[in-house]
Amino acid sequence: MALNKNERKVLDVIRQDPYVSQQDLADAVELSRSAVANIISNLVRKGYLLGKAYIVNEERPIVCIGAANIDNRYIVQDDLIANTSHNIKAASSLGGGARNVAENLGRLSEHVKLISVVGNDDDWRRIKSHSKHFIDLTSVSVLEEKTTGNFIEIINKEQEMLVGLADMSIYECLTPKLINKYLNVIQRAKCIVVDSNCPKETIEFLLAFTKRYNIKLVLLTVSVQQMKNLPHRLDGATMITKHNELEALFKRPVQTNADLKEMVSLFLQRGFKEVLISKDSEKIIYGNKNHMRIFENPYPHNQKYDWGQNEAMCAGMLYAEFHPDFCEDIVLAGVVNAFRTLECLEIVRPSLTNDKLQNDIEENRIPITEIKF
Repeated sequence: MALNKNERKVLDVIRQDPYVSQQDLADAVELSRSAVANIISNLVRKGYLLGKAYIVNEERPIVCIGAANIDNRYIVQDDLIANTSHNIKAASSLGGGARNVAENLGRLSEHVKLISVVGNDDDWRRIKSHSKHFIDLTSVSVLEEKTTGNFIEIINKEQEMLVGLADMSIYECLTPKLINKYLNVIQRAKCIVVDSNCPKETIEFLLAFTKRYNIKLVLLTVSVQQMKNLPHRLDGATMITKHNELEALFKRPVQTNADLKEMVSLFLQRGFKEVLISKDSEKIIYGNKNHMRIFENPYPHNQKYDWGQNEAMCAGMLYAEFHPDFCEDIVLAGVVNAFRTLECLEIVRPSLTNDKLQNDIEENRIPITEIKF
């Protein structure tokens, strides 16, 4: 939220002397003490001060908006036969595109807030118990008559997904009206990451909001089904997506480098500032108006497994962008985090720290091909 003239004057005095008395503050800005008290209340409400102790909130967070759910995966151990039971290996983990990005950022010691909706249930309590160590969860809304999102994936012994089942209806509640409850949070964001579980109207609202306040916007697509929430234009935004999601959206193959280049060009024409496309766990393509870069994965990995890759890439890029001394090549920082996450077979790699990522970047051996536009 913007500050008026008197609010700016009061905040400037507090920055110079956080221990200033309210009377001295009133004298300094030539206002009554009661007027200053009202201004201080407004500054607290808008997020510029942290409480009545005049602690100035200088840090601007990255805000992630979207899903926080439980992912359940069942790997069938033998050949599938209809109408009978099968031996499986079951795995359960925390998921949700926005939550996964936020945990990556939190493990990199970034100040990150999550805006999401959950049910008042054991799944939410499990998510909260783990995530609170990395993410500010104070902007998560608990909805009493809803259940926390769940995703179920059935996988054959060749590690191919047979079917995915998603109960994501709760994210229809992530409306512009709900987001407006956290206006003081998103207005102070240095970047907003939104996943495509959010309704289309919410993504459009955030696009208009970030353009007005000059805030970076990143759109993370999360599934073929949720591509319907993608606005036709997202001027100035960054998009992170998967090749199979683009195949479903445009009903055509996206397999070769020529196909991928065409997709990058198409989305740049739609107004995106930059586009990143992952092709399974094999490669990542980055494109902007000047060039396209192809990053091949040189590390040991399961070719059928790409869980958490794009969320890790998003977080690595943003951390490098907002910490200029960390890595000169912002995209490379994201790609390294993505490929190293695939290597550990976890949605968010437990060993991730900013020192670990910096070492990974320095030791990287990723082949890169650059194509000029």
